[in-house]
Amino acid sequence: MKKRKQKGRTQRKNRKKGKMMEITNTDERAVNADRISELPEHILHHILCLLRWPADLARTSILSKKWKVIWESFTSFDFDQRHFQCVNAADKWDHLQPLPVEKQSSIFKQAFEPLGFVELPLIHKFILFVENTLGTRLDQLPSIQKFRLHVFFSVHLLAPFMNHWISVATDKNVNELDIHAKMDGKFYALPELVFASRTITSLKLYGCEVGDYTAIKLQNLRELSMKAMRINENIVHNFVQACPLIEDMRLINCYGLKFLHVSSLPKLNKFEVHERSSLRSVKLEAPNLETFWFHGKKSSRCKLILAECGNLKNLTLKHSHMADKSFHELISHFPLLEKLFLLECRTLHRITILSDKLKTLSLVRCHKLKEVNIDAPNLLSFEYTGAELPFSSMNASRLQEVKLHLKSQKQKSVQKFIEGFDGKGFKLFLASKQGVNIYEELRGLHLSYFGAYKIQLTKSARMVENLLNSHLRDFHPKTLILKTSLTSDLLVFIQEKILNKGKTPPSCCKYYSKKCWRHYLEGAKMSLFPDASSAEYPNTILELKWSEAAPLPEDVEI
Repeated sequence: MKKRKQKGRTQRKNRKKGKMMEITNTDERAVNADRISELPEHILHHILCLLRWPADLARTSILSKKWKVIWESFTSFDFDQRHFQCVNAADKWDHLQPLPVEKQSSIFKQAFEPLGFVELPLIHKFILFVENTLGTRLDQLPSIQKFRLHVFFSVHLLAPFMNHWISVATDKNVNELDIHAKMDGKFYALPELVFASRTITSLKLYGCEVGDYTAIKLQNLRELSMKAMRINENIVHNFVQACPLIEDMRLINCYGLKFLHVSSLPKLNKFEVHERSSLRSVKLEAPNLETFWFHGKKSSRCKLILAECGNLKNLTLKHSHMADKSFHELISHFPLLEKLFLLECRTLHRITILSDKLKTLSLVRCHKLKEVNIDAPNLLSFEYTGAELPFSSMNASRLQEVKLHLKSQKQKSVQKFIEGFDGKGFKLFLASKQGVNIYEELRGLHLSYFGAYKIQLTKSARMVENLLNSHLRDFHPKTLILKTSLTSDLLVFIQEKILNKGKTPPSCCKYYSKKCWRHYLEGAKMSLFPDASSAEYPNTILELKWSEAAPLPEDVEI
């Protein structure tokens, strides 16, 4: 009887043990499961788009059967010649060999051998890579989503191949075409069939040539970007008339344009101009335009006529010769403006900004500003970079964040400006290359003399932590001074990240060659000093010691 009971207990134990082992094994399988591969196909295609190095992209096809299918169905092609310019590039691509004759393109058979393999090995490898990729993958695809071809040297030698590759992409009903051809003093002439495509929705060109009389029939084009090209009024007019669906148009550092007039684009939402030649005027008649960027040269006297853009919400201006009167007249047409960014507007002296819609305002290096009045009750974020604080009045009751980048400043005017935020829940982040001061209480604030400082006021405790993280990474300051309550989340952050660092190296960056600041901080000495003016917010001072192996702080402005 006893033996039978003992046997029963043993069997029950074994069954429990078996269940435990089964659960453990299941847990292990769950941990080791390949969850990335279970993501939807469009997300996996997006992941492939983020892999810039062609070899890494191709390697994904051997991960599993599913990844092979994903790779074969991937409809984006990215050919960047810079991958063939790096050190030992010829060795890295030494495995590339021509396809079998029956799979070679006609242009490859004609023009490849005459180029001369010994003299131009990297050009040969680039041609082989593009030809092999298209030859092995293109036939099985019904269409192409994106075709990106960036060529930076020997464009004149590669032009016949480029013509063929672009034509192949167009024949495959490509949606997004991005061509970058960098040539000295010359422009790459695109195949004319590009401008007759019914499927291209995005066309990005750099250093390409478009003739005055090119027949443009891009009926479905929605995004047009032309950079470093020679264009004129006729070319712009031809695009505008032939492409009524354009929503985003950008003209960046183009030559030859004097008068820019755009109308008849009812869907135009964003327009961007970076001036290179002597542009005299920009006139837009676009009732649905929401974003306008203008970056003028220092000598620019370009006149901006935007009266017919009453729905504008985002305005960025870099205009060295815009007078106060012109500025006030311009922004009076935009009652819905939410974001205003003025960069190096060097002839503005006295401006007033009145808006109940404005949420973001940036005034950066407008050095002649003497008086600024702001009445924007819904303003959330404000940024200023300069030498003097020119603000006469500021009504911004909903403000959440203030950024000041000051090089040399009168101490009293800065302190007076900051005191205006006392009692409104703001925290002050004050930093130089040598030290950081953080104040969670502005009452009784006394600023010592300083030169170049970054000043940021924010209501977000997480933002303060992010600012501190970023500053420790960039500059390795020697001191950190805190005025916080003893229960502050910031002190918890300091305790975890700095004081409790320990002797063992942190494990946060073990997969990265470039380490974060925690790997170079050797130690910190903390001192606590009570503040008579605010007993709840004592001063905490940390002296930071950095390793001699730490990289030099980055040479960036505060």
